[in-house]
Formats: sequence, C-alpha cells, structure tokens
Amino acid sequence: MSAPARTPGTVTVVLTVLNDRRIERTLQSLRAQRRRPDRILVDDGSGPNGIVRPIVERWRTQDPRVEWLDAPGTISESRNRALREVTTEFVAFIDADEIARPEWLDELLRPFDDPRVGFTGGPTPALPGTCRDAGVRYYDGYLRRFYDVVARRHPSSLPMGNSAWRMSVFEQLGALDTTLYPLASSEDQEMAVRARRADWEGRYVPTAIVDHDFSDLTWRSLLRKQSRYALGGYLVWRRHASTYEATGGRLAPYVLPPALALAGAILLAFPTLFWPAVGLLVAGLGGLALLASGLSVQGLRWERAYPGMRFRAFEILRRWATLYGAFRGMIRYGWSGRRGTNSPSAEAPPSGKP
Repeated sequence: MSAPARTPGTVTVVLTVLNDRRIERTLQSLRAQRRRPDRILVDDGSGPNGIVRPIVERWRTQDPRVEWLDAPGTISESRNRALREVTTEFVAFIDADEIARPEWLDELLRPFDDPRVGFTGGPTPALPGTCRDAGVRYYDGYLRRFYDVVARRHPSSLPMGNSAWRMSVFEQLGALDTTLYPLASSEDQEMAVRARRADWEGRYVPTAIVDHDFSDLTWRSLLRKQSRYALGGYLVWRRHASTYEATGGRLAPYVLPPALALAGAILLAFPTLFWPAVGLLVAGLGGLALLASGLSVQGLRWERAYPGMRFRAFEILRRWATLYGAFRGMIRYGWSGRRGTNSPSAEAPPSGKP
C-alpha cells in the first residue's frame, strides 16, 4: 500500500491510556503547548465502556483536535492501532501519567530539520512531590543520570512515552513488533534498534521534558516493574544482539557476593564444612556490605546533580530484579528469545487513512 500524502511539518500526538483519570492533566498540558499538535489521538486500551471515553468526548467539545480511539490489546497492538490513523508527517507519543512542559513538542520536533533523524526523545523526571519512598527517589535520580549519560549515547534506550518519529520510518520498517513480552513489550527499544540499523539517526533532546507522575510507585512495585521490563528487554537483546547495560563486568559485583553467601549458607548444613561455610558466608555478606557502602559514597557525590542518588545502595535490589527478569525471559522464551512466539509481526506498516 502506498504511503498517503502528508502535509510537511504536521504532527499527531498519540496519548496512550488505560483507565487512568490523570489523562485530564495530560490533555491540559498538550493544550498549552507552544507548538500546538495538529491532532491528538487518545489511544484508549480500556474500551468504549471505560472511564476514558467520556472524558475525551467532553474535551472534544472544546477542542476538535482531540479524538478518542478504541485500541485494545497489548501496548504494541494499541499503538499500532493509533499509527494506522496518523496522516501527519510526524507522530509523538506521551502517556497518561505524564505532563508535557509547554516547550515539549517544539523541542522534540526541532532535530527533524536534519533529514537523517528518524526519531527523537527526551527525559521523564518525576513530577515534583510524587516520589513516596527512598527507593522511588533513588529511581528518579537514577533516571535523570541515565538520560544524561546513557540515552545521550544510546538513543535506542529512549522510551516511546516521550518520543517523536517520522512516519516514514514506520512506512519503511513496518509496525511495532507484537510478538514481544505483552506485559512490558519493549517495542520502543526494538523499533529504535531497527531504525538505527536502517541508517536512521536518533537524537536525545534534554529540553523535551515530560514530568512523570510516580505517585503510584513504591519500592516494591518498582522492583516488580523493573523485573517485567528486564524480561521484555531480554527478548530484544536475544533477537537483535542489542544491549547497553548488561555486561559481565558490570553485573559481577551484584552476583558474586550473594552467590558466595548462598553457597556458605548451604554448606552450613554439613558439620564437616562448618568453617569453610562460615568463610564463604562472611565473604559474601562482607562483599555486599562493601558494595552498598561504595554505592552510597558514589551516590552522595552525585546527589547535587541527581537528587535521590544518596539512596544509591538501592541499586543492588534493582540489579537483582533485572537479573531475575532476564532469567525468567530465558526460561520462558529460550536463548533465542523466540521460543513459544510467532515470527516477528507481519502486520502491514501504517499507511494513514485512505
């Protein structure tokens, strides 16, 4: 199917939502944009009887650019549904728990003056006052540093929930992959990897900021979320040999000490091995204590630039959750990342309305 004619410079914002009343704030922030969106598609996974549709219909009476879209399924399926409706040159994505600053869309679109740029993305710091505990405050500091240090060099790590794309990227490469882990698709990373390998450039835009509401996160739910994301990321890693964090040298400090402690605890069951067991246990627990101390000292040095880093010892738990998620991915999908799934999505690339 041939691509539709697209008016140069036009942009559709796809707002992804699932039964979340915070969409009111997101819509208000889109309405206040310095560069006004040409269309706003509310990509609703909760269906016509959910809480979102009446909100959107009320907004549409005030602003005809706002449109409700019935888009059930996984996040990949839902976003693919929205992409098929896009008729503008560019598409930007935001989520219902995010609030765009007034300059967001203007800044996000600016790098597209370079025709080599296929996608852009910006940071998603915590909305002030929404970090409920030390673990979540650390995660906010971690993300701020992650964007500055990692995403700047590895644009495939940028989340789709604060990104903009040329529609010609999807026309060339096809739709988002719907065969990834459904609870944390990693479809954004997978598509960005494909785009980079097709010679499209990605750009990190530090001034394209959306504030992320973390009020529904606790340190426990954060670790569960991290594990899900790691499971999804495992599939992208194995299918595309693409990763930006999981190297042996970086993981060893988080794996060896607990492994020693566990081995020591097991050997304590054998009286003849009591002292070797105690040695392993002390070495493992001592290693963890040293690691926690080192991370805390490092975090204190970074605290001024990245508030929340003083709780950097929480990184131990975050890494364990990541490893657990990746292990679950290997068990569920195999070393190839494809066991029990279909081949990559053969869904037709988005082509806009007829």
